[in-house]
Amino acid sequence: MNIAILSSSVVQKALIALSGLFLFAFLLFHLAGNLLLFDTPGRYNQLAQELEAWGWLFHGLELTLLVAFITHVWLTIAIRRQQKKFLPKHTHVRHKNAWAGNWAVNVTSRLMTISGSLILGFLIIHLQQFRFHPGERNLEALVAQLFHNPAWVAVYELALLPIGLHVAHGFGSSLQSLGFGHEQITPWLPRLSQILSVILILGYALIPLAIYWQIR
Repeated sequence: MNIAILSSSVVQKALIALSGLFLFAFLLFHLAGNLLLFDTPGRYNQLAQELEAWGWLFHGLELTLLVAFITHVWLTIAIRRQQKKFLPKHTHVRHKNAWAGNWAVNVTSRLMTISGSLILGFLIIHLQQFRFHPGERNLEALVAQLFHNPAWVAVYELALLPIGLHVAHGFGSSLQSLGFGHEQITPWLPRLSQILSVILILGYALIPLAIYWQIR
């Protein structure tokens, strides 16, 4: 692939959008899998074993997730640096079209880089706890052990905040970057992103709380 193409801000934004939507789809799938913790005992471990039984396909999906995450982070940082380089400090350019609203200046947009950094830190801890945990991989036992500790419940709940902020802006922004922005559609994209963010984060947030209070 021509490297010059990748230097185009339009292409970079499209790759950020595609990788972001792919990661969002993974969050939905991961949440659906986590909800099996409230199914019959052993069902959650069974899902993990079935996925790992896919062999090279499973590891290929893991590699794709890693590439998507690195691409998303790397290009987002590149775009932010370009914006800081060419825009005056403390200046926020509003879109000329009234229907675009405050898309470029809303709080979630300004916090994308910070929330992304916090997510990266949490992801490293999360992978160490579950994906690369030494010893027997009894994920149900690991989850129960972790979330019976109120400190880890608090850490997990707080870690969901930057994820929520990221999704609250990122989903709608990704659709706009891919050309779905329209005078009749764009005004609803921020609200749609916020609604999806709340649903997603509530789903994840209730799991450790339910396990901690043993609501099973």
